[in-house]
Amino acid sequence: MSFVCAKDFSELNQTPYFQILTDDSLQYAWRLYTKSVDWQEKAYPSLCFALSEEAERIFNRKLENCDFSWYYLEIALRNLEISLSRNRRLIDKDEESGLEIASIFNLLKVSTNLVRVKTILENHPEQPDSLHIFYSNWFQKCKARYLSDCALYRIKKGEMQKALTSSEEALDLIQCYDTCLLADVTCQKRTIQYLMQPSVGGVQEAIDGLRQLVSPVFTKDEILRKGTLPLFYLCVMQIARRYEEKGDLTQAIQTYRLLLIEIRKYLNKDIPYLLAEEKKEIGLLLQYYLDTVQHFSLRHIEYGPVSELLLDHSLLKEDILSIGPSPICQTEEGRQPLIMDLQQAIDSIYTASDYYLLSGNPLYFNKFQLQTELMDLKRKQVSLIKNKRLLKNTSVEWTDWNDLKKYLEPHEALVKIIDLPINFFDRQYVALVVTSDSSSPGMVLLPKKRDFFRILLKNQETEKIWNPIYQFLGNRKDLYFCLEGDLIEFQWSNIPFQKKKLLDIYNLHYLLSTSDFVKLKQEQADSIHFKRDLYGFGGAYFSAPPSLKGMRGQGAQYLPGSREELCRIDTMLPEGWKSHLFLGREANKSNFLQLSFRTAPHSVIHIATHGFSLLYDETVSDGRIVSFKENSWIGTSAYKDPMMRHGFLLTGANRYWNKPVPYDAIDSGIVTAQDVSQMNLFGTDLVILSACRSASGEMKDGEGLFGLIRAFKVAGAKAVLANVNNISDSETISFITTFYRYWMEGNNMFDAFCRTQRELMNVDPENEFLWTGFVLFE
Repeated sequence: MSFVCAKDFSELNQTPYFQILTDDSLQYAWRLYTKSVDWQEKAYPSLCFALSEEAERIFNRKLENCDFSWYYLEIALRNLEISLSRNRRLIDKDEESGLEIASIFNLLKVSTNLVRVKTILENHPEQPDSLHIFYSNWFQKCKARYLSDCALYRIKKGEMQKALTSSEEALDLIQCYDTCLLADVTCQKRTIQYLMQPSVGGVQEAIDGLRQLVSPVFTKDEILRKGTLPLFYLCVMQIARRYEEKGDLTQAIQTYRLLLIEIRKYLNKDIPYLLAEEKKEIGLLLQYYLDTVQHFSLRHIEYGPVSELLLDHSLLKEDILSIGPSPICQTEEGRQPLIMDLQQAIDSIYTASDYYLLSGNPLYFNKFQLQTELMDLKRKQVSLIKNKRLLKNTSVEWTDWNDLKKYLEPHEALVKIIDLPINFFDRQYVALVVTSDSSSPGMVLLPKKRDFFRILLKNQETEKIWNPIYQFLGNRKDLYFCLEGDLIEFQWSNIPFQKKKLLDIYNLHYLLSTSDFVKLKQEQADSIHFKRDLYGFGGAYFSAPPSLKGMRGQGAQYLPGSREELCRIDTMLPEGWKSHLFLGREANKSNFLQLSFRTAPHSVIHIATHGFSLLYDETVSDGRIVSFKENSWIGTSAYKDPMMRHGFLLTGANRYWNKPVPYDAIDSGIVTAQDVSQMNLFGTDLVILSACRSASGEMKDGEGLFGLIRAFKVAGAKAVLANVNNISDSETISFITTFYRYWMEGNNMFDAFCRTQRELMNVDPENEFLWTGFVLFE
């Protein structure tokens, strides 16, 4: 369905608008809307949605005092057009998440506006016939599209008879007023009639019959421009719903699995080349379909075959939403001259002050133009990579969960943690266990989120969490944990088991996605014999003169141990390593950002400083990066994006820290996760974040952890060593230097990390923060 566009309608009828918008605010709102239509065509659906939302807000405010005079007719019609442009995307949202209210509300707004326009037309018969005809035709065209949208909403709700009625009414109007939509709505009606027939045969036959009526084919660019998936997928959901209502769960599961296969079929070729921004957009468009599978699985979680559906669903969801390197950061060719030229233009936009405008700023929507320009440049970069076929063996293509088994040795197991939303406040965690001889994934119903605190308080982790997983492991000792939700920060290694800790018994690998597991298995293990470059940042002067003490948490006191840490490590490096230390005044943001596109092969980036993790506070009125309230350890920020609220501090940070000045992307000394995610760190084998809470972030449903770990992964780092706790200078030095000692002795990165944990656990078993705080995400 295309938008109702007053401009096109006017030109089609060879007549101009009859009323000029004289109100400045309405002119501004209409410009926002027309810009949103333009950006929708250029495949920026979220920006389009935000602009049209603001335009609609302004028009609604103007119509609050509508007295049904002729003056309000065109205002109401234009507002109607704006509301209609938002319908389909809201209808495609997940009804279980509360967004159903938004789709109903928007349909009601359209209905109310239709009544308003009809009333104005009926109240003014004295107007010339030409005007009545023009506005009546415009009204009927809007009404037809409204009825078509109502039919889609009824399909989604499973109310087929009501959907058919709405579709037939829309078709009657379209034949008179909007023949451009005739084919689409005719197809819609036939599809509804097909869904109303009694099911004959099996799942494949039902879906093949649907395929003959409505095509499942789409491209990435097409769904981004339209802001929705084809009707085929909405109808497949109804076939699955029908099987579930009949109690035939086997057929329902098969239907959902075929749906996932169909969606993957048309996205697979684009997945390796998706930008982070495009992943987010496509994730929003797929949200209803993916979440419906989750809700079905949760309703029938005790039914064994659900485990295969959940794992296949998780693999697709990860491919679209999981943390991973941008296409430019996956290959050395990402540094070729043409790409670097584009990068300079990208950096100039990214560092512009308007890029960081907050929503309360009158110039806020100037930021959107910069964002579109930024996306255009990034897409040109990716196009160069794609056209020259520079990406090789960087993506993992799945058929289904069975593809995982070929990567597992007999002594290994993959434990995939699934985070299922129950409601706005609670989550259900499920563990899926796969081994090399699994006939189906082992499924474990873990405690709900609300129960975790009580379980930890009563020391019931073994009974409630580990023992149910253990039954599927046998004698396997190498475990790969792919984590979601709050369990990313859960201290698995500290769980007591068989009079020991899990750390004593198992080799525990921590991963952020199943794709990371496959890439880890495909890559040759790292070796001490590599020639490596170490880029170290520490001893930063946050202010002058520096204070001589401080924790590595929030705040900006001088950390003498951060300099000592890097200097001690420098003396430990073997021949063949090159160290590039940035200490004191040299440990500044400018030097750090200059690593982008310049890191050597097999390099290590080591950052010893303060980390920060801030809460969003919409009441902060200016653009400062942080505002402290009563509790000095809890910071807040006006930026809603969590990537702007997590990061670390370098030299000069106190000039900006908690100051009412605009955020500076280069000179502030405050390095956000957003800054890092824009870098290219290809060639970096390991990033060590020797800072408090550097592994923290904000969890987003289905999208994972937003913070420094995500940022460095997007920038191309293979592994990140970070801390989930607050930790002192001395304890940090103890852990990090022990890790380097084992690494320098010839152990691979993972073995050195495990040996460090076990040694410190034996030396100081009561100090759990010391040996469980650091986590290696491979």
